Amino acid sequence: MMRLRVHHLLCTALYAGKGYSEAFCENMQKTVQWLWEECREVELTAGPDHICSACPNLCENGCKLDDNRVVSKDEKLAQALGLETGRVYTVPVLLGTVEKNLTAEIFETSCHNCDWYAQGLCRYETLREKYRNRLR
Repeated sequence: MMRLRVHHLLCTALYAGKGYSEAFCENMQKTVQWLWEECREVELTAGPDHICSACPNLCENGCKLDDNRVVSKDEKLAQALGLETGRVYTVPVLLGTVEKNLTAEIFETSCHNCDWYAQGLCRYETLREKYRNRLR
């Protein structure tokens, strides 16, 4: 089972090989492959997860860059998608729920202030296609 931040449901689908450090990128690539190809269950969280474990910005109190802005982002996104943090989901149910409930507005609200979005690495249309292909 994997522990995953809610917003990482979007990030993993759009990951393009860039990150904070080499160790972060290696961990992210393994996590993306595992989630999208092998994983069976995911526990959703609004706190540090498997991806965060290799992030150089992780500190004792969470992300040192944002004063827990990411926690709020995860909580709002979970609510918008009809998901619950602290709950364990099977991957098909989890990804199906995201695919069914995600809108362009939810995506923009969650992602508009992210550095990766600003660099043009994340687009709603690309995310929708990834989810559609995964669920076929």
